[in-house]
Amino acid sequence: MQRKELLYAAVGVLLMCHVAVQAADAPAPAGCDVQIQGASLTLDEHCIRKTPELRNALVDMAVYLQTTDVSRLATPDYHGPMDKARLIRTVEQVIAWMDGKTVPGKSIGQQFDFYALGNPQDKRPVQYGGYFTPILDVQKTASAEYRYPVYTKPKTDAPLPSRREIMQGALRDKGLEIAWTNDPIEYYFMQVQGSGLIRYPDGKTQLLGFAGKNAYPYVSIGRYMKENNYLRTDNLSNNAVRQWLRLNPDKLDEVLNANQSFVFFRPVKDVLRSASGLPVVPGYTASVDNSMIPFGSILLAELPIRDMDGKIVQHEWRVLLATDRSSDDRGAVRIGIYTGEGEEGRAQIQRFFPAGRAFLLQSGS
Repeated sequence: MQRKELLYAAVGVLLMCHVAVQAADAPAPAGCDVQIQGASLTLDEHCIRKTPELRNALVDMAVYLQTTDVSRLATPDYHGPMDKARLIRTVEQVIAWMDGKTVPGKSIGQQFDFYALGNPQDKRPVQYGGYFTPILDVQKTASAEYRYPVYTKPKTDAPLPSRREIMQGALRDKGLEIAWTNDPIEYYFMQVQGSGLIRYPDGKTQLLGFAGKNAYPYVSIGRYMKENNYLRTDNLSNNAVRQWLRLNPDKLDEVLNANQSFVFFRPVKDVLRSASGLPVVPGYTASVDNSMIPFGSILLAELPIRDMDGKIVQHEWRVLLATDRSSDDRGAVRIGIYTGEGEEGRAQIQRFFPAGRAFLLQSGS
């Protein structure tokens, strides 16, 4: 399917309007496993999560759109429609909807236009992934145990080395080390996340944000492991990769260097921010390929929720804010959802099934 079809295959959406607010941690009500019939989607508004955190994030996004040049909302190779004024109207109308200030006599489905992401004929056309702020143990100086440097980006216009070259010392003794870690696996996944917390032996923590990367393309080490018959299951999750690497340390360098992309960090003094510069909000900030979906877009996403055994037990509908960037799997409709910090954030990722449905939401034309 061509990229424009992924975004702009229009789907008429009919939502039954009820003025009700669902708490962030409340279970989704029964009846949220909605079946699409033809071109209509019937969804009880009780199924959509509304929280103060979401409203605050929407206000932040409205201010961002008002003060950001349209050229910064998408990559140069974006070829879809770009109407900044409509993006702003959409955010304002969603805030009004959350405040109960809807147009009398009109359901939410009559106030907004919805566009299906992916092929609407597929049962779950959108890939979901979670990302969180990992915590990496570090110390200020190198030692026999803490020998893996966490780097900030060099100030140069010259091509930057590959991951293999960097880990072999290409940037050593250039004053670029922020700290040193003893865990190359968690360090790698912090680079995949693009941000994280480092923790010193005295318990002090420092937030690190994305500072750039080298020019090498991202390569999935999970796929590499699968292709080389290292990971002999269908589970390519980060947890599965972590476990295999810890049990096979002799393959560590080979597997990590299959991805020659390398991410640099910078100390961050305020809150963790997404690629758009907005604060990340657990449960609502979404990372997207903004060559397909512009920053400032609002998505209505269906998240199949599973139990500890991996069985889907309910379906949750959530408003997501496209303010962060995902650059892997370009061409696929993949949405990352920020889930929080540390082990709690990691655990939240396991709750939702990695595929579902999503719609691009826009103000009515």
